[in-house]
Parts: sequence; structure tokens; C-alpha cells
Amino acid sequence: MSFELHVWGPALGRDSIDAECLAAIAAFRHIFAPSEWSLIASNDTYLSPEHTLPALFHGGLWTSGYTNIISYLTWHTTSCDERLSDNDLTSQQEADLLAYSSYLSTRGSGLIALSLYASPNAWVELTRPAYSELLPFPLTWTIPTTIRAAAIDKAESLGMGYIAAEAEADEAAAQGPAETTSTGFLRLRQQLGPRKSMQPEQTAAIRFQQLADDFFTTLDELQGAEKYLLQTSIPSSLDFLAYGYLELMQVQTPFPILARSLMANGRPSAQFLQTMRAQSQDYVLPWEEPAPLGLPRTMLVFADGAIESIAGAGESWRRWRRGGIENEQGEQAQTLTPTLVAVGSVVAGLAAAGAAVILRGIPSFGATTHRFEAPKEEKGLHRFGEIGAMLDVLPIFDQPPTPSSSL
Repeated sequence: MSFELHVWGPALGRDSIDAECLAAIAAFRHIFAPSEWSLIASNDTYLSPEHTLPALFHGGLWTSGYTNIISYLTWHTTSCDERLSDNDLTSQQEADLLAYSSYLSTRGSGLIALSLYASPNAWVELTRPAYSELLPFPLTWTIPTTIRAAAIDKAESLGMGYIAAEAEADEAAAQGPAETTSTGFLRLRQQLGPRKSMQPEQTAAIRFQQLADDFFTTLDELQGAEKYLLQTSIPSSLDFLAYGYLELMQVQTPFPILARSLMANGRPSAQFLQTMRAQSQDYVLPWEEPAPLGLPRTMLVFADGAIESIAGAGESWRRWRRGGIENEQGEQAQTLTPTLVAVGSVVAGLAAAGAAVILRGIPSFGATTHRFEAPKEEKGLHRFGEIGAMLDVLPIFDQPPTPSSSL
């Protein structure tokens, strides 16, 4: 029975725009012959119950995430024993595999978040247009913004979230209109001192460079003078995971700090990347066309993303959809509150019924960006735009009367 690997599609000159998808593709390419599996750029996280790519479909079951997929393969195929060293590691090597896999998924993903998502230059010039090519409209207006928001959170975990140059509404109100440079980017605020006149990437360059150097030095020390990271004779799953992250780190962004650091001074990490690439240069990936989403499913996915963006309701909706909301006894409550049900039903209905209007009235994602602000005196859901205005007239959103003050 053939394995179906679903991934984010090719972008930025790589086989995928996602590091774990690149790792999974490289691992499958090493383990299986092209006739034993198929590669599908579905770009659809809603295929699997965990809503994550890469996702493996085999034997009627879905498995999501690179680590889970590798674990599944080691239990269900004999090829892994022959082609991966994971089952022949010493106790110390097993500990290193777990520790450095976690290091890659935290520090490595944080650096990629800084380079491709938090950076306004890279986001506008590279990453956002790439998602515009991968996703059907109007999903380009919900999914990429959600992905970028999560990436900025990772950047903030490194203490560098301000590189995104996102002006908070209360900050703007307190300090007046945001200043811009001659190239149109927001200047940093006065509290950052003499760096105020510099672009965010420039002010963050020293810190970013330090983080990048520390990351690559750590991988260099782990590999030592050996071919693979755990000093094994054949690669482990850690090698393919590192390959996925290093591939994206070598993308030439407008501020290619990661790429320059990787290639500096003949790093072992750079040689490791070239070694991993060379192993698969003659392999023809078994790409297959994904099944079309269709308009109904596209609009339902769009509606789901729209509901997640609603303050107060989005988090509850997401938790319920992905396994239920825990009640006070710690049990999974699979019933939504009446308000949440109403919000979901209304937004889904509006999304489907208004598809034609949306398709005519909104430019494709990746086109010139516009910013809309509601008048400050407006109240109610209509301040969130046309959909909010339609929701605002529903009885479930009636504002409670203001209590009269007692004398």
C-alpha cells in the first residue's frame, strides 16, 4: 500500500515552504523508491485531525508532524531499519536526538520566523507572494496571516518580536501617528534611542547575527568532523530535520543574515547541507496533483479562519474543533455554547453565500496592501468591516442597555 505524504508546496526555490515538510520529503526520498510513495502539495492543514502539515495518509489513517511520521514509519516498514539509524542508537545518541530535535523546532523555527515572516521586507517580497501562489483565493486572506502571527510569537520568544514593526493601536494613540522611513517602513519608537532612524532589520542585525552564530555553532559542535550529526554511519531522523531547517535558512532574503552566517568561515553545517543535497540530486520526486478543494470546502475553510480571528470566540472555536473544550471536571465537552454556535453558523453561511461578492471585491493576496481603520467613535461589531456590520444586526449580538445611574 503506497504512502501519501501531504505537504506545503514548493516555494522560495525549495521543495516546500515549510521546514518539517522539507525534512519529511528528504527522509522519504532516502527511505523509499519513487514507486513506493506519492508526494502531494495539498497545502491543506485541514486534511488531518491535528491540522498540521506534513501529514501522512496510509492504511486509512492520518499521521501529522515530522516526528510522528518517522515514528509511524519505524513501526510499519522495514526500510527504516535499513536506511535510518534511529533504532541502532546508543542511549547518549537517543538523548541527543531528542534534545537537538527540540532545539531545531524551537530555536531553528524561531530564526526562520525572524528571517521569513517577522521581517517586513521578506514577508512582502518573498513569503507572502509565495503563499499567494500556493493557496486558492480567498484562503490567501486568512491562512497566511494566521501563520505569520504564530511566527511572530516565535520571534518574540527570542526577544525580537519588534522586528515585525507592527504598530499597536494603543501605542499609536499615545504617541501620535507612526513615522515612516523613505522606503515606507515604520520607524522604531523613541524609547529605542539612537536606533530610531533605522529600519527594524538594521536595528536587530547585531542581535540576530548573534543568535544565528550561536545556532550554527551548536550544530557544528554536535557534528564534529563526522558526516552526520550523531556520528552515525547512516543518517538519522535528526539529520533530515536539520536539513529541512538549513534549507530555509539559506534562502536569500532582503537581509540574508542567516544565509551569510551559515556560509561563513567554512562551517561544518554548510558542508553538511551540501552532503544531504548531493544524496538526492538524481532522485525524481513522485509528485501527484492534489484533489481540488472545490468552492464549498474552500469557503468553509475560509469561514473557519474568519471565526478564529474573532476576539473572544476564536480561541474557544479552535479548541473545540481540535478536540473539545474541557469542562470543570477535566472532561471533553463537545458542545459549543449557543453564542459560539451562532457565530460559527452565521460566519460560515455568510462566507458561502457571499463568495461571489468577496471574489469580485477583494484583490488577490500578495497584491498591494491596504490598511483600513474604523472611526474611533464607532462601537459594536460593525467596526470590524462589512461582515461585522452584518453580524451586528443579529439579536445575539445586541448590546446590553446601559444601566441608569442611581441618585
